[in-house]
Amino acid sequence: MSNLKQDIKELEKALCSTIELIDNYDNAIATNSIQTESDFHAVTSLLERCNQVVKCSVLKPKLRIVHHLACSGGTLVSKCLAALPNVHLLSELHPTTVLHQGGGKPKFLPSDVTTQARYANVPNIDNLAWKLFKSNIKDTYEHLAHYSGALVIRDHTHSDYCVGNDYSQCSTVASLLADDFELLRVVTLRDPIDSYISLVKNDWVHFEPKTFDEYCKRIWVFVSEYNDGQVFKYEDFVNSPVEEMKKISGSLELTFSDSFIDTFSLFRVTGDSGRSGDVIEERKRRVLTNEELNEFSSSEYYAMIAKRFNYRSLENYKSD
Repeated sequence: MSNLKQDIKELEKALCSTIELIDNYDNAIATNSIQTESDFHAVTSLLERCNQVVKCSVLKPKLRIVHHLACSGGTLVSKCLAALPNVHLLSELHPTTVLHQGGGKPKFLPSDVTTQARYANVPNIDNLAWKLFKSNIKDTYEHLAHYSGALVIRDHTHSDYCVGNDYSQCSTVASLLADDFELLRVVTLRDPIDSYISLVKNDWVHFEPKTFDEYCKRIWVFVSEYNDGQVFKYEDFVNSPVEEMKKISGSLELTFSDSFIDTFSLFRVTGDSGRSGDVIEERKRRVLTNEELNEFSSSEYYAMIAKRFNYRSLENYKSD
C-alpha cells in the first residue's frame, strides 16, 4: 500500500511538471509543427506510463479467507471469527465439491443452482459452477459493503487436498477470486495426529491410500502455500483464545473485540461435528496404541510438519 501511495505522489508531480509539454504537443499537432520523431515518442511514452499507473491505482476490494482441513478445530475458530463485530462468515465454501450430495436420492436444495445443475446433467458443469460461485461472492460482498459488513469465507479445504487420488497444489477458492479481490488469508492447523484420529473416527478419510503418511503429505502440500505468519496453531488458540484471535483478526484486518469469547457459541456454522459447548479449552487426548504410535512415528511427512511448526506430541505419548 505504501508503494502505491508513493507511485501516485510521483505521478502527480510528473503530471504537474509536464502539463506544458502536453499542451505544446497538442498545439504542435494542431499546427502540424512537430519538430522531431523523438518529440512524438517522448510524449506518447509519458502518456502511456501515466495510463499504466492510473490502472494500478484502482484498488481491489479486500476479501478474507480462512483455510483449514477437516477435524482440525476450524469450526471453533470460524465461530469465533463470526462473533467479531460486523463479520459475516460463509462456512465451508467450494465451487465444485460434490461431497454434500452423497449417494441415494437427490437432496432438497432449492437455492443451490450448481447442485441442481449437476442433477440435471448440465454439460461442462464445473465451468458453470466457477462462474456462479464468483458471481455469488461478488454480489454478496457488494451487498454486505452496503451495510458496512465484512465478508469472511471459510474455504472447504478438505475438498482440495483430502478427496480422491489427486489433490490441488493451491486453494481453488482463492485462485478463482484472486483476479477480483485482494485476498487476506490465514490458516489454522492442528497436530496431524489428532486431526487424523478424528478423521478416521468420523469416517472422513476420502483419499487413497488411507495412511497417516499420505494424510501428512497432503497437509504438507497444503501448508506449503503459506508463510509461517499466516498459519495459526489450534493448540495455541485453545490455550490463549483471546490473544490468538487478536492476531488472526489483525492478519485479516478485522475489528477485534474480546466479547467473542462470550458469544461464539451462539453462532451456527456447518461442519460442527466435534466440540460443543461455550468453553474454549484443550481436550484430553486418548492414549495411542502401539500400532498407531509406530505408524505416526515412522511418517516422514509428519516429521517435516512437526519440525516446521514445533509439534512435539510424540515425545509425550504413551502407548497402551
